[in-house]
Amino acid sequence: FIVPGGAALACGVCMILFSDDTPKGNISELVKANAIQKKSATSSAREGFGEVVTWVLALQYGCCFGVELTVNNMMAGYFTTRFELDLVTAGTIASLFGLMNIFARAIGGFLSDKMNKKYGFRGRLGVQFGCLMYEGVMLFIFSRMNTIEGAIPMLIMFSIGVQASEGSTFGVVPYVKPSATGSVSGVVGAGGNIGAVCWGFIFLFRGSMPPQDCLMIVSFIVVFSALITPFVFIPDQPGLFVSPHLTAEQLAAIDKAHQATKVPTIEPQDEEAGELKVKA
Repeated sequence: FIVPGGAALACGVCMILFSDDTPKGNISELVKANAIQKKSATSSAREGFGEVVTWVLALQYGCCFGVELTVNNMMAGYFTTRFELDLVTAGTIASLFGLMNIFARAIGGFLSDKMNKKYGFRGRLGVQFGCLMYEGVMLFIFSRMNTIEGAIPMLIMFSIGVQASEGSTFGVVPYVKPSATGSVSGVVGAGGNIGAVCWGFIFLFRGSMPPQDCLMIVSFIVVFSALITPFVFIPDQPGLFVSPHLTAEQLAAIDKAHQATKVPTIEPQDEEAGELKVKA
């Protein structure tokens, strides 16, 4: 406890000393420059909590980070009982799930940024839908594995989906209510912990149901959370497939603004033609 506690304390001190409050700079400096308006914590919380999309993202985060917390708690025991492994071997295999955090969570954020650059906000929603759907399908397949040889690679694939979904979720969060991003982030983050409690109850009160069937139920819930992504409608942003909250003129203006952000890039000179190629 001393080492992780000291590391957390050192990290907090470094953040206070060396980091900015927001990507645009420190809040106190932004307020002085009239770049933002100073708000009370109460009004900010009211704005963030009042958005339906905030709670939808909280559900989806519960279906990825909440699943991660649940799996971290039960996976070693699952391998012990399901495949009759000793605890050391089962724990080693289960650690592969957490090991994917090294890169997989960043993949979700990277894909969200990449698709946003190419397709606008629809791209972010598309990545969110795809990551959650992939996670749910991989979890379902993992729950049906009857051999350890099949379970290990599916555990890894499932873990990648979980972590990527976490990254893609927070790729959407800043767009929900830019003036209350902190409140929105707090609710969404709490959704992960609440989700872990809910999934834990499924295992706690499963009765005679085998644990693999509990995982299958969770996979269905994850797939459901993916399927509601097309119904995520954020003010001033297009939906994944349809945008009933926006007029045709607003959609045209959004698309035009997105196209304006695509800066042409100059490719290396063609030696034969002796010309520069411009690529949009």
